[in-house]
Amino acid sequence: MADELPEGTDHVIPGAQNSSTREKMKADAADFRDKASARAADLRGQASDKAREYADEGKARASAGLDSVAKMISDSATTIDDKLGGAYGDYARKAGDAVAGFSASLRDKDVEELFDDARDLVRRSPAIAIGAAAAAGFVIARIVKAGSDALDDTARAAEPKAARKKAASDGAETVSAATRKAPPKRKPRTTS
Repeated sequence: MADELPEGTDHVIPGAQNSSTREKMKADAADFRDKASARAADLRGQASDKAREYADEGKARASAGLDSVAKMISDSATTIDDKLGGAYGDYARKAGDAVAGFSASLRDKDVEELFDDARDLVRRSPAIAIGAAAAAGFVIARIVKAGSDALDDTARAAEPKAARKKAASDGAETVSAATRKAPPKRKPRTTS
């Protein structure tokens, strides 16, 4: 019998034996997979373009910052000449020129070239790369700590003013921070 059912089944589902339906489902799945792959590639491309855009923007900012540092160093060279001598002023000029040169090479290179240069530096001398990363981490930590301290100082400076304004509006007596934190006074001991 040509229409024998597989063991464990009791009826035929319409279209189940149709190989063209299976082929159509396979084609639909392949089409869906291709569309998903194309969409993922498109999203990766967009993310890559956005990251490259941010990197270019950061490169431009860094270059501008280095230009201003180089100008500041070069401008201070005359003052250094007057106060410390011509040799030290020349050192300052050379340092300013070196910073300006680095800024120009940073501005002229593509982001990919900068990443390649960084990779090469790490491969050639990992100790320098680790030292530079540690120094950068130290500088960043100091900047964050300084910003945190400045915020704390600002908050402390603003706190008594707010407390005085609130007390004045309530008609209550103003209590200074020193009075609030002062320990209670003790009576001296007497020995008999």
